[in-house]
Amino acid sequence: MQFQVKGQEYFLAFVEDEKRWCLFAPTEQGVNRVPVYVDGAKYERMGIMEHITNKLSS
Repeated sequence: MQFQVKGQEYFLAFVEDEKRWCLFAPTEQGVNRVPVYVDGAKYERMGIMEHITNKLSS
């Protein structure tokens, strides 16, 4: 994804080798690379079968 903030270009991309997102910002000296961290709590995704089973048992 490409976007601008206050005239500065940024690119958000998934780095497959590292299995994480990075923010890239081009500068006159090259490209700044900033890893994106997730601060949110980890969660478990409920599968469709678990959802159906829970609904039937209530």
